[in-house]
Amino acid sequence: MLFRSRDLLVHRIAESMAEQRALWTLLGESSATLCYPSLLTQADARTTLRAILIHARRHHRTWFVIDLVLLTASLILSVIPGPNVIAYYFVFRVVGHLQSWRGARDGLDRVVWTAEGNDGLAELVALVDAPRGERRPRVEAIDASLNAPRLSAFFDRIAAPSQVNYDHGAS
Repeated sequence: MLFRSRDLLVHRIAESMAEQRALWTLLGESSATLCYPSLLTQADARTTLRAILIHARRHHRTWFVIDLVLLTASLILSVIPGPNVIAYYFVFRVVGHLQSWRGARDGLDRVVWTAEGNDGLAELVALVDAPRGERRPRVEAIDASLNAPRLSAFFDRIAAPSQVNYDHGAS
């Protein structure tokens, strides 16, 4: 139970960092390409992208405001000698959420999106149930074709077989 909780926390942190990195790359961009699985229609892919960016903009704006209030409150601790670690933590969060909010806003309002269906991404759907060792070469090939160096690691992290067995070794 402890290991599963730890793994869930690590996965959540990794996903959050990947999302923020993706949003930060949209800052100041005028154009970007949306690669989507060819199983979807272009309209569905664009609708999904828009929904994700709207959710991200709202989420990061909310947490920016909350963390800014908490940062302001933590300044009371500045009278205590030594580093104000709590304020440093909230500065880090404020900057991260501000940049993510700006990236999501730019992705919605400034970026001109080109959409491209991709058969490799569609193939990932079929690879979810394949054993990790068997799917790795194909996922890495898709990774290389898309020039997405972290795709293999990301896919291994999120790929959950449709039939999960948590009964490790029990008879």
